[in-house]
Amino acid sequence: MKKKILLIGSEGSIGKSIFNSLKKKYEIIQVDKKKISKANYFNCNMNNSKIASKTFKKIKKKFKDFDILINCLGQIHNELILRYKKKFITHSINTWRNVLNNNLNSTFISCKFFIDNFCIDKKNKNAKIIINFSSVNSNGTVGQSAYSSSKSAIETFTAVLSKELGFFNIRAACIAPGYFDIKSTNNNLSVEKKNNKINEIPLRRFGKINELINAINFIIKNKFYNGKVLRIDGGL
Repeated sequence: MKKKILLIGSEGSIGKSIFNSLKKKYEIIQVDKKKISKANYFNCNMNNSKIASKTFKKIKKKFKDFDILINCLGQIHNELILRYKKKFITHSINTWRNVLNNNLNSTFISCKFFIDNFCIDKKNKNAKIIINFSSVNSNGTVGQSAYSSSKSAIETFTAVLSKELGFFNIRAACIAPGYFDIKSTNNNLSVEKKNNKINEIPLRRFGKINELINAINFIIKNKFYNGKVLRIDGGL
């Protein structure tokens, strides 16, 4: 029997790549807020805890149990803390809240309801894995105060999960991708900025999606890997 993955953020660039790469090996149930129609897909805004709670209950009723939770839902946002455009402008409070909601809060909510529904039921005794997504920019990048902060917080949250849940046979780990040749990267970087980034990476190229999938497989297969951040960034 195939192990089951609950994939949060399945319609993003990374989410689609994960689904397409792992769908033959695993049974993958997809969750995202985009309204699409496909098998094993649930429409849900993970920022809304009430909606998310109901969605997870529906998922449990239909699929009973899961082995792995992958959280790759996220929002990239570029905005300086202070900039000048005819006048001085500071970072918007609304966009700050939106980024933290879409990245950090959605990760917490999905982990909470995954644990509620699939980790504390006496019938579900199998080992579980939680894989959250951070970013190479979690250390702080100019113009990404909200994004960097949210990703750094996800790394800390994952470390706490690993310490608190290890006793219950639940592992938690984080993947921090660098720059990969995917749609979201191409949409957020101009050709000039892409070339500049490539020159900063010691391997002088962007990552390939199969290299990111290898990171996921490593975490799943290595049963002693727990609580750490796996950085896949070409040495950046």
